[in-house]
Amino acid sequence: GGHRASFTAPTVDGQAAVISLAQEVAGVDPRTISYVETHGTATPLGDPIEIEALTKAFRARHEDVGVGFCGVGSLKSNVGHMVIAAGAAGLIKTALALRHKRIPASLHFQAPNPALDLAHSPFYVVAQAMDWAGPAPRRAGVSAFGVGGTNAHVVVEEPPGPEPGGPHHPQQLVLLSARSPERLDEATARLRGHLERHPQVPLADVAYTLQVGRRAFPCRRFVVASDTADALAALADARRVEGRTAPEKAPRVAFMFPGQGSQYVNMGRDL
Repeated sequence: GGHRASFTAPTVDGQAAVISLAQEVAGVDPRTISYVETHGTATPLGDPIEIEALTKAFRARHEDVGVGFCGVGSLKSNVGHMVIAAGAAGLIKTALALRHKRIPASLHFQAPNPALDLAHSPFYVVAQAMDWAGPAPRRAGVSAFGVGGTNAHVVVEEPPGPEPGGPHHPQQLVLLSARSPERLDEATARLRGHLERHPQVPLADVAYTLQVGRRAFPCRRFVVASDTADALAALADARRVEGRTAPEKAPRVAFMFPGQGSQYVNMGRDL
């Protein structure tokens, strides 16, 4: 606080310190960060200080950090300043950019404030939506700077790809359910479309998700299949599709004691 011009004025040292600390805690080299979601309020005072602080943090440990390799942008150009929610919104934007491997444009940008001195910094403004080519793993920083020195910065990294499934049974039980027969037909069609578009997906993973990751509704359908191609064939073959309508109430539980039930064949069948 003692180094600030006023309570609301930003400072290079404070911002650079929190950015450097976040990178140190994350254990990443700033040269591997290829995008920063900035606080970026487009103010004549705030933006030059923010870029100077970012540059200072990126070059704190490595003087040989290059120029123009890291994109910067701000969600505020798309939706405005959401005040105390701005940092969370920027984090959501960055997480989605990592997921889709594509960085959205910062809208309405035409030319940088000359005081930013971008040409001699590691940064450039993402003025057009662009594919996020790398390097891998993709990493980004997200900044949220507030009055009174309430500065926050996080480093985020794309998650690893899904691990391949382990050993599984040769046959898989593929379950579907819906609230009505019409919705069940729609769910079946969506599943078929997904399997057609992604023939490489392991059927065991699909079956597991349908069994444990979905709610069970009254109208139910299932097929037994050995792989994705077999599941597609089964879903298109009425002879292989089984269906039931679950009772509205859970059935009662009864305990039966048939005395071993071995006196004659099918003794317990009618039970």
